[in-house]
Amino acid sequence: MSERFWSRTPLAYRPRVLPLALLLALPLGAVAPAPAQGRGTPAASAVQAAATSPEQAQALFKDLRWRNIGPANMAGRISHIDAVESNPAIVYMGAASGGVWKSVNAGTTWEPVFTGHGSANIGAIAIFQPNPDIVWVATGEACVRNSVAWGDGIYKSTDGGKTFTNMGLRDSHHIDEVVTHPSNPDIVWVASQGHLWDTGGERGIYKTTDGGRTWRQMARGLPNRGNVGASDLVIDPRDPNVLYVGLWERIRRPYNFESGGANGGIFKSTDGGESWSKLTTGLPGGPTGKIGLAIARSDSRVLNAIVEHGFQPGRNDSSYADMTRLGSGIYRSEDGGATWTYVNRFNNRPFYYSHLWIDPNEPRRLYVLATSAYVSEDGGRTFDRTLPSGIAGDYHAMWIDPANSDRFYIGNDKGGYVSYDRGFNYVMFDNMDIGQFYAISVDNRDPYWVYGGLQDNGNWGGPSNSKDYNGILNDHWFKFHAGDGFHATVDPNDWRTVYTEAQGGNIRRLDAVYRQVGKSVTPTAATVVNYDEVAPVVAARTAGPGGAGGGAGGPGGGGAGRLPREHFRFNWSTPILLSPHDSRTIYYAGNRLFKSTDRGDSWRVISPDLSTNDPVLTNPESGGLTRDVTGAETHGTAITIAESPLVPGVIWVGTDDGNIQLTRDDGKTWTNVRGNIPTTRSPIAANGNGRAQGAARGVPARTWVSRVEASRFDAATAYVSFDGHRSGDMRPYVWKTTDFGRTWMDITANLPGHEPVYVVKEDPKNSSLLFAGTEFSVHASVDGGRSWHRLMNGMPTVAVHDLVIHPRDGDLIAGTHGRSVWILDDISPLQQLTPAVLASDVHLFENRVATQWKGISRGATRGHMLFTGRNPLTVAQRPPGNSPSELATSATVSFYLRNAPAGPARLEIASLDGTQTFTAEIPATAGVNRYFWNMRFAPAETRVPAEAAPPGGGGFGGFRQQGVAAVPGTYRIKLTVGGRTQVGTLTIRDDPEASKIGS
Repeated sequence: MSERFWSRTPLAYRPRVLPLALLLALPLGAVAPAPAQGRGTPAASAVQAAATSPEQAQALFKDLRWRNIGPANMAGRISHIDAVESNPAIVYMGAASGGVWKSVNAGTTWEPVFTGHGSANIGAIAIFQPNPDIVWVATGEACVRNSVAWGDGIYKSTDGGKTFTNMGLRDSHHIDEVVTHPSNPDIVWVASQGHLWDTGGERGIYKTTDGGRTWRQMARGLPNRGNVGASDLVIDPRDPNVLYVGLWERIRRPYNFESGGANGGIFKSTDGGESWSKLTTGLPGGPTGKIGLAIARSDSRVLNAIVEHGFQPGRNDSSYADMTRLGSGIYRSEDGGATWTYVNRFNNRPFYYSHLWIDPNEPRRLYVLATSAYVSEDGGRTFDRTLPSGIAGDYHAMWIDPANSDRFYIGNDKGGYVSYDRGFNYVMFDNMDIGQFYAISVDNRDPYWVYGGLQDNGNWGGPSNSKDYNGILNDHWFKFHAGDGFHATVDPNDWRTVYTEAQGGNIRRLDAVYRQVGKSVTPTAATVVNYDEVAPVVAARTAGPGGAGGGAGGPGGGGAGRLPREHFRFNWSTPILLSPHDSRTIYYAGNRLFKSTDRGDSWRVISPDLSTNDPVLTNPESGGLTRDVTGAETHGTAITIAESPLVPGVIWVGTDDGNIQLTRDDGKTWTNVRGNIPTTRSPIAANGNGRAQGAARGVPARTWVSRVEASRFDAATAYVSFDGHRSGDMRPYVWKTTDFGRTWMDITANLPGHEPVYVVKEDPKNSSLLFAGTEFSVHASVDGGRSWHRLMNGMPTVAVHDLVIHPRDGDLIAGTHGRSVWILDDISPLQQLTPAVLASDVHLFENRVATQWKGISRGATRGHMLFTGRNPLTVAQRPPGNSPSELATSATVSFYLRNAPAGPARLEIASLDGTQTFTAEIPATAGVNRYFWNMRFAPAETRVPAEAAPPGGGGFGGFRQQGVAAVPGTYRIKLTVGGRTQVGTLTIRDDPEASKIGS
C-alpha cells in the first residue's frame, strides 16, 4: 500500500497500530518476544512459540463472522441437475465447486443445502423418485478441467436435503453419475472416474444394496487399470437389471492432459452390474476417450453415445463425409446397444463436455450440450438449431420434465436456467452466489470496492457496502470484460485505474467508471524496450491460432506483435503486481519477469527464464486423442510475484514447476532459493479417505508454488505456500524464511493433511497473525504459524483461492472458487493481541471508527427472485420507525476476557460531558467478545423477535434499542467485569460522502 494513501487518510479513520510482540505461553497460547527485525513490530519466532490450542483459538475467533457480498450475476458452473418428477418446482442444482442448492418454487428462491460437508465440489445428484425425500449427492466434479477440484465420496439425505450423511467412496474423488433403482431405495449404482492427477482412487462402477452402508465394485468383464474410470452410466427405464457404462482412460498432469486409451469403450450389463460385456458392433475400434450416454425413456431400445476417438477429419478432408470411416462423434443404437450407427462427427472438446439428453417423450429429439447447446430432431444426424446465445455457453447439465417436454432446467458455466417453451426462451437464476473467483483485490474508496477474476466470467467489481437498505444486489456489481478472468488490481492512489488479466497473460488497463473503455497493455515485441536483447534471433513469428503459452490471441499465441513462444511462456493465470512503492510501476511474469514504470505503456524484461525450462514440462502438446491446447496447461511459468514493502527491488517470484527466485537488486541478479527447502522424493501415499499419511518432512521437487508473501516487518522475511494437488499430493505446505531464503522453517504445523494451501497472508499490523486459504477452508494462526485453526464462522466449505486484508479498514476478504466473495469485518482485535493483552483479566480494545452511513434506495419492488449480499450491518434489521435516511448500522465494541466471568459484563457509553449515557449488561465469555451498539442514548426498550438480534454474540440481548441518536464525535467507554474496569473511547464519524449532499 502506498504511503501516500495513508498521508491522505483522515486521522479519525486510521486504525491505531499498537506495538505487537509475540504471544507468551499463557492460557491463550502465546510466544516469547523476538528481537525486532527491520521496522514495524517484531517478527514471530515460531520455534520458541507455544502453540495455541483449538479451544483457545475458538475463544479468540468465536465472535468473528463472515458475510457474503456476492456477486450472483454471473453465477458459476452448474455440474448436475435433478428435479422431483411429481412436482418439478422442487429442483436441486449442483454447483461445480459451490455445493448443492434446492428450490421448492422452480427457482424463484434457492437455499444452499450442502454447505458444511467435506467437499463443495459436486459431481452428481439423484433423487429417489418414489420417495423424493431420499436424495443422493456425489462429490467431485466430472468435467475435469485444469481448475477442477475433488470430492470426498457420496452423501445421502433422507429428509429432502435438510441433512446429509457421508455414505462412503471417500477415495473416488470424481463421480460422474448416480443411478437409483426405480422402486428399491436401497439399491444404487455409482459411476466413478477416480483420481484425476494420479492413478489411485476408487474407480469404475460401485453398487450398494443396503442403502449405502456397504459398496461393492462391479468389475467383472470391465478392464482393471489404474487410470480407467467410468465417464457415464445409464439404466434401462423398463428393466433395472440393464445398465450401460462408458469407460474412460485418462490422466491429468500439471503440464498436460492425456485423454484416451485402449481400455475405454461402452459396456452393457443385464444382471444389475454383476457382469459386463463390451459393445463393439458399429463402434470405432482402437483407443477411445471420454464417452457420454443417453437412453430414451419412451423406448429403452434407443440409445445415443458421443465417443471420443482419434480419427477426427476436418470438414475439408475428403473422408469427412464418409461415415463408414468411424471416428469421434455421435452414435445411435435402436436395438439396445447390439448394433450402432455413426450419425454425426460432431464432438466439441470431449473431455469437458460429452453430454447427451434424449427427450423423454420424443426418442428422436436429442440435446447435445457443449460450448453451445444443439438440438436434433432426427436422433443426432442433423442439428436443427442451437439454444439461444443470450444465455451464454459451455453447457453441462440438463433435466427434462417427463410430463412436459417444453419444460426443462439447464446449466452451464454461467449458472442455471429454466425454459417453459423447449429452449426458445429462458429465465436465468441469478440468485445463487456460486461465483468461481481465482484472485481478488480491493481499492481505497470509502467504502471500498472488491475486484476479481472468475472462471469463464471475466473480471468484476462490486462494493463492500452498498449502503442500500436491501443489501448488496447484483446490479451493484459490474463486469469489465469477457473471457476467463484471473488477476485484477487497482491503483491505491487512483481507484479509477484498474488492471485486469484474462487467460494466458492478456492484461488491460481500464477505467472503473466507464469499465469497457480500456487499453491493452500486454507486452508485445514493440512495447518491450529490450526485446532485441532477450530474443535476438526472433523475427515477427507467432505460435499460430490456439498456440500454447496463452491461447490464441494471448502473449504467446497468434496475433501481430505477440511475444513468440520460443522465448516467452505465460500461465493461464499470469500474475500482475503493482509496486507498493510506486503504483505506476507494474510487475508481470511469464517465464521471465517484466517491469513497467509507465503503467504498462512500455516494458523491460528484468530476468532470465525463472522456471526449470524443462522441455518435458514445456511441450505445448496436450489433450491426448483430441488436441486441446488453449494455454491452460502452459507450464514452466511464474505463478506469484511479491515485492518487499520495505525495500524497493527486493522481489520474489514463485513458479509452477517449483522454483522460488529472489532478486535483491531489481532484477540485475537472481538466486533460486528453492534448494534450501528440504525435498522429498514423492508424495506420501494416501489412505482410503484420500488423506495423506504422515507428517511432511519436506516438499516434493517441482511442486507448484502457489504463493510468495513478502513480510511488511522485515525485508529478509517471506512466506511461501506450495500446492501439490496437480501431482496427486493433497498435503499442505507453508514455509517461512527470515534470511532471504538461505534457511527455511516449516510452519505448516497442524494444518489439515488433505487441504493444499492456495494462499498465505501475513497481517499488516501483527507479524504473528497469519492466514491461509486452502481447498476447503480458511485457517488463522495467532502465533506465527506454530499452530493453525479454522476460521469459518458463517462461511460454508469452499475453496479459498485468495485472501486480502484491507490496509485501512482491517477487514479480511476471501475470494472463493465456488461461493463468490466473503468478508470478515474488523479483525482489529486479533491485530492488537499482545502479551500484555493476553495476560490481563480484562482488556478493552481500541475500536474501529464507527460510521453513520446514509441509506440509498436502489429501486422499488423487485419480487423474490433476488440475490442480496450482506452489507456490514451488525444489526439484523432497521429499527421500526427509522426514517429512510438511516441505516441499521452500529458501532462495534470489542474486549478480551482471560476467563469466563461469573456474571455479565457492564458497558457504559457516554458523551464527553456526561449528559448522554447508554448502559448495557452483556453476557460474556472467555476470549474476544463483541458488542454492537446502535449509536443511540437513553433507549426506550421494546421487545423484538430474537432473530432481530445481531449475529455472532453480543448485541441487544433481544431488545430493540431506541432513543436519541449519537452525533459524530468521540465518546467515553467504561467496561466493568468482575470488579475490574477498563476505560477507552469510541469515535463516530458521519458518512464520508455526507458533505456532498445538497452541494
